[in-house]
Amino acid sequence: MQTVVFREEFKAQRLLHRGFATNVGPHFWQNLGFGTPRNVANTTIMRRGAALLAGWEGGAPHTMDATTLETRGEETFGGVIAKQATLAHMHHDAVADRLLLCSIKNGPKVTFTFRELDADNHLTSTREAVVKGPVFAHDFAFTKSWYVIGGNPLNMRLAELAKMALGSSTLLRSLVPDGDAPGVVHLIPRHGDGPVRTVRLPGPAFVVHFGNAFEQDGTVFIDVCAFSSFEFGEEFGYTGPTTPFDPALPDKRGPQRLYRVTIPAGATVATWRPLVPHGVDFPRVHPRGQGTDVPVLYGACRADTRYSDPFDSIIRVDLRSPDAAPQLWTAPANVFVGEPLFIPAAADIGCVAGHVVAIVSDGDLAQSRLVILDAEHIDADPVAEITMPLLPVAFHGDWDGTDAVGGH
Repeated sequence: MQTVVFREEFKAQRLLHRGFATNVGPHFWQNLGFGTPRNVANTTIMRRGAALLAGWEGGAPHTMDATTLETRGEETFGGVIAKQATLAHMHHDAVADRLLLCSIKNGPKVTFTFRELDADNHLTSTREAVVKGPVFAHDFAFTKSWYVIGGNPLNMRLAELAKMALGSSTLLRSLVPDGDAPGVVHLIPRHGDGPVRTVRLPGPAFVVHFGNAFEQDGTVFIDVCAFSSFEFGEEFGYTGPTTPFDPALPDKRGPQRLYRVTIPAGATVATWRPLVPHGVDFPRVHPRGQGTDVPVLYGACRADTRYSDPFDSIIRVDLRSPDAAPQLWTAPANVFVGEPLFIPAAADIGCVAGHVVAIVSDGDLAQSRLVILDAEHIDADPVAEITMPLLPVAFHGDWDGTDAVGGH
């Protein structure tokens, strides 16, 4: 994605702008001031009409031409989200045919603004909700009646914040999750102006990604990937732009677990149960099934249940048979597995047939491969593999089957 920041820095062949976790240079005087915000638009991707939307954490997404991949520029939907920090994850409600966006204004009180747009990108609804802050938010979920946000309270390291202002630290180092606060999720009414429901979880929970959510007879069910404790940095073994990649670093912290959270109507305390023993992230369901009761979920994990990232396996979870053992496909040794994508054979959200694809990175062979698995039998050998040049270990993608199932 050729954002303004990318073009400027590619021309200069060096960093010119400070980011959430990156400074311009090693010396504090190189980092004084903040200048143009670093909109990198490199986190999520989704098809939207004739364009691809690329999202990130701190501002509006960018669009590119879906055929030529030419960057069109920042997409504010007619100014609707201009100059607003908008979550990287955007969601499509296939039932209502709505694009769902969430913007966040952080501070001692946090304002979440949810917006829905129709197929022509016209704003159809706006809902604001205020909760106690500051909080971390990267993803959200939705049901027919609710938006769902993880509580994820943060504390500020004031010394690091002062050092950041003086050019010798970053915002990433200034934030630390509040490990003493209980795990909660916030349910925000999707229709009308009812109050926010803050629901306590059975244990500590720092939620980065949601698998899905749905409701039945007033009860809300949420599939979440939750850490019992979390600290920013060293994800996948990344330690910064000038230091070596170390995939053993994430093993120092506990993995995130995949839970099904159950919230009865009116309840202020939830129950949950682990769906599998593995540390799971990057959960994906049928692309038309978000917000509804779907039968299967796929994710990335480690075969060794003590750990999670960097991932070496793909897991298939049968959501309708909680006692069924999950299916697992594990890559060869020293091969990293990216986010799996489910490509269903039919638009029906109950469809479990199709394929699962993922990019795996093999540093020993200096190559990446696109592996294609039978969605119903992912524990079998891949049905096909496509070899490519070695790509960086990455995350978040989408399947653009515009002429196939459901236009996604």
